[in-house]
Amino acid sequence: MAQLAFEYVSRSFGSTDALVGLNLAIESGEFFALIGSSGCGKSTALRIAAGLETPDHGEVVCDGEVITRVPTRKRGFGMVTQQNALVGARSARGNIALPLELERTHREEISVRVDDDAERLAISHLLDRRRDELSGGEVQAVQLTRAMIARPRVLLLDEPLARIDLDLRTKLRMDLARIQRDDGSTTLLVTADQEDAMVLADRIAVLHDGHLQQVGPPLQLHDRPVNVTVATFLGDPPMNIIPAHVVDDGGLRFYLIGGQRFPAHPPVAARFAGGRALVGIRPYDIRVERRVDDDAIAAHVEQSEFRGSSTVLTTTLDQMRDPLRGGPLCLRITCAGAGPRAGATVGLHLDGARFHLFDPYTGAALAHPL
Repeated sequence: MAQLAFEYVSRSFGSTDALVGLNLAIESGEFFALIGSSGCGKSTALRIAAGLETPDHGEVVCDGEVITRVPTRKRGFGMVTQQNALVGARSARGNIALPLELERTHREEISVRVDDDAERLAISHLLDRRRDELSGGEVQAVQLTRAMIARPRVLLLDEPLARIDLDLRTKLRMDLARIQRDDGSTTLLVTADQEDAMVLADRIAVLHDGHLQQVGPPLQLHDRPVNVTVATFLGDPPMNIIPAHVVDDGGLRFYLIGGQRFPAHPPVAARFAGGRALVGIRPYDIRVERRVDDDAIAAHVEQSEFRGSSTVLTTTLDQMRDPLRGGPLCLRITCAGAGPRAGATVGLHLDGARFHLFDPYTGAALAHPL
């Protein structure tokens, strides 16, 4: 176990800033996830931690020691990527044994440790197979076992569960969480899949265009995002962002959305009265009715995705514009059971008590539900 820190790390490729002043500490024994959309800088951060990239500015520190220019092989880290990095001429057993062979571990000890670690990930039946005899998920299980067998100071995971079928992905996620918990290994996962991060990580950091947005436990980031960027990245479907007129009618202040009034947060209303604020609302905080009454906002169902116990609706409100992407406002909604079909017109009821408020100019959070 070790503490790993990025101290004001920056890295550019030509005119593109991959990382800008990343300042981040991962505690000893912590399972930490670095997430963001493609191109946000998360893989660059992982490669810098591994010693495969050198930052333009800043330092990487492990247990108080600057390791920025320490060669990769001397850092004592383990790494797994989504690529198949197994040695084709070796069996799964031979691949898993490689780190121990490089440490000149005694042959009998290697055999025992390979068997023990293979059993922990339930891949003992794969040990005699070669790379071309393994499925994508089985390759990842072997690579995880190989990375963990030497008990690395830090385990670096670069989207190791990507492109694996759902059942095996779920199993590997559970196994990884259990083994990390049992071993207490410091683990850094980078992924664009928020579900992997939310399930596995003790804390999450969100990157956007090379800039760190927010760090905290998964539930904190979900419930109290610091800005629109975080709010619209986390959640499946993510938070909806709606422009709201902030009305001051003789001291009575409210948000006006689609012709409906909602009580305003006093500090927000005082600051933006006569203008607009951005309202954020999670898909499950919108109630859908199959008819449009006087208290509802009319919407057109563009897509209906039945997911067994619930349905995700994609709806448009032609009379409102999307503040982030332009065009008609599109809302994603989660409703129980089989929802309305595509082509239907429905009435939407927004729960004003569940509104998140954001600055329309900076995107910074102004208020969250209690």
